[in-house]
Formats: sequence, C-alpha cells, structure tokens
Amino acid sequence: MERPKIKTILNRIQPYVGFVYQDIRWQEGPGPKGRIEITLEPHQGMRRRCSQCQRPAPGYDRLEERRWQQAPLCGIRVDLLYAPRRVECPEHGVVVEQIPWSQGKRPLTTAMMGFWCAGDGD
Repeated sequence: MERPKIKTILNRIQPYVGFVYQDIRWQEGPGPKGRIEITLEPHQGMRRRCSQCQRPAPGYDRLEERRWQQAPLCGIRVDLLYAPRRVECPEHGVVVEQIPWSQGKRPLTTAMMGFWCAGDGD
C-alpha cells in the first residue's frame, strides 16, 4: 500500500475551495524542530471573490506573500504562504479577495484559532 503524501492528507482534512496546495517544504529552525511551509496558489478554474460580499469579481493585482500559522501537523509547526490577490468589486471597490483560511489580517488560520480555543477548557 502506498503511503499518502502530505498534499493528499491536507486535501482530505483541510481543503480550501478555489486554492491548491502547491509546494510543501521543510524549513530548519532553532532547536530540535523546524517547520513545514506550504505554499498555496489559486485554482486556475475558479474565480476570485470579494472578501466583503463573496461575489465573483475581476482581478486587480497581487499583494506580497503573507504567512499564516496553521494548526500543527504531528506536533510540527505549519505555516501557509500565499500572495493574496486583490479584486475590483462593483459594490466594494478594490479589496483583498476572500481567503477561506483567514479572518481579516490575523496571522493565524481559522483552523489554528479553533485549535487554540479547543485547549481553553483545560
């Protein structure tokens, strides 16, 4: 039996509609552990969406790559990397596209925020 790859596991447990896991690499860090960096790219066949109204909108440009801390994988830190696109929404003007793993400008993914909240009951 073939061992599943990290992309396959991520697509099963944390799929993001309209985006694909592109590049996964190990980044050495201080101490005994490093981190996993995962670059996402927009799915070629999906239209961008306004972050305000979630309606499809034409592209405008792309911002610099950002980093979001994702929930750990087997106890290893995971960072998502993505250069957000901006859209020109007829209703809201030029805004950053809807990013399904993010809320506003927070550097944590929504999954990571849930991961932290799950530990609050201890």
